[in-house]
This record gives sequence, C-alpha cells and structure tokens, in this order.
Amino acid sequence: MAGITYSLVAPHTPRMGVEDKAPDFVRALINSQKEMGEVVRATKPDVLIINSAHWVCTFNWHVTCQAEHIGHCVADEAPELIDGVPYRWRGDAEMGRAILSEFEADSIPGAPNESKHFQWDYGSWVPAKYLDPDAKLAVVLVGTVPSSDIDECLKAGTAIRRAAEGLGRRAIFAASCAFSHELVRGPTEWPTRDRQQLDHEFIQMLTSGRIAEAKSWFKEYNDAVVGEMGGRNLATFLGCLDETSARPYTGKQYGPYTQSSGSGNANIALWQT
Repeated sequence: MAGITYSLVAPHTPRMGVEDKAPDFVRALINSQKEMGEVVRATKPDVLIINSAHWVCTFNWHVTCQAEHIGHCVADEAPELIDGVPYRWRGDAEMGRAILSEFEADSIPGAPNESKHFQWDYGSWVPAKYLDPDAKLAVVLVGTVPSSDIDECLKAGTAIRRAAEGLGRRAIFAASCAFSHELVRGPTEWPTRDRQQLDHEFIQMLTSGRIAEAKSWFKEYNDAVVGEMGGRNLATFLGCLDETSARPYTGKQYGPYTQSSGSGNANIALWQT
C-alpha cells in the first residue's frame, strides 16, 4: 500500500557517525538503528524521507529535488568526529516536488533545493547510513524551519503523508532528532530523571498506538523536555500519523533509551496494522 509505511524517530548524535570510533555508550544506539533499518527495508520501500534537526532552513521548508546526492559530510559543530565522510544516494525529485505541491496547497512556504553543490548535514547522513547502509533507497531531505510553529510542523507532516499517498510511493519518514534535548557539556550526561520519565511515557504512548493522545499532549510534553529544534521534527513526525484512520498504529522501540550530552535518544518505529 502506498503512503508512509513506517514513521521513525532516528537519533543522530555525531559520536554515532564513524562506527569504529564510536564510544561504548552509543554502540547500542547504532546497533538498534541498524536493526530498525533491516526491518523497514524488508518491506521494500521506495524512498526514505529524512527531516533532520541539523538542516536548518530559516523561513521556507526546503525539500531536496536532486536526481542524485553526492558529497562529503562534515559535522560543522564537531568536525573532529565527522570530518568529511563521502556519501552517495539516489534522489527522488518527483517525490520532492510532490511534497512541495502539498505544502503549497496548505499555504506552507516551501522551495526546492536543486543545488549540485549542496552537502548533507550529519543529522541527515547518520540515519541514512544506518537505516540504508548499501544506499539502495532513494532519499529526500526536508529541512527544519525555525520560523514555523508546532501547528505548522504538524500540517507539514500531514502534507508529506498526502504526497506519498498521491504519488503512489511506499515511503519511510524519519525524524532525525532526540527526545529530551537540553544539552550540557559531557557526552555521557543524561537528561534529568523527570525528563527521562516523560520521554519514556511519550515513547510508550506512541508505540502503543495512542496517536490522538500523543498529539494532544505533545506541546506540554515538548515544553517540559526542551525538545530538539523546539520539537519541530517530532511534530512533523506526528503529522505523518493519521489518528483518524480505521487502521490502528502499533510500534516498537529498538534497543535502549540512551544519553548524549544531556539529551535522551531512542530508535522507534510506528506502522499501521
């Protein structure tokens, strides 16, 4: 069936990037992201749509429309960790333009990114690497827009879902972000206990298919845990989920909930039964 076949939250801490140099505390996150990728690839999707917290587009929702993605990824904030790793994936310009058409229909300001000089941020590259290690899928990137609010992000997620359905694509949507995200110095530091508990409650709500409840609670939850990029990626992820559908959602957390510099991270997947 066409549409968003899996909706994922896929963390991207830069210490995950180069696996043979990754510290022990992120290895379970890497392994579980690989496992999640194996599961979703087995369903034969057409395209992986990644909404990265680190591709920041100030005003407009930019969407990649290149036929191919070729470049080198540098983590601007941590080049000692990801210093120019080469990548190559197919693009899907038709999918990108379908997303932009649905954005326009909902009065969401968008624009195509067609630059041959564009280089991926590490929030796009890390989950692409582990979800699709052999680069078999087409990839479309969607930026994160600080000028948007949570409601617009929810609308954008719904527009992405409509675009996949309308085009007949079997699409995987991945929000590349953490849950709690009030960062501190010290890579092994955890979120506060209260925020960890809220993250666990939110993840359980999602994986048990309580989508309407999750959407209703999201703003309160997001304010309490200081969501990454103001919760915009998680809100876009929520918008991809259709709580009105007759087909219920279920989900799974792959691997443990882990820390990184005060953030809370987990790999989760939702799908309809």
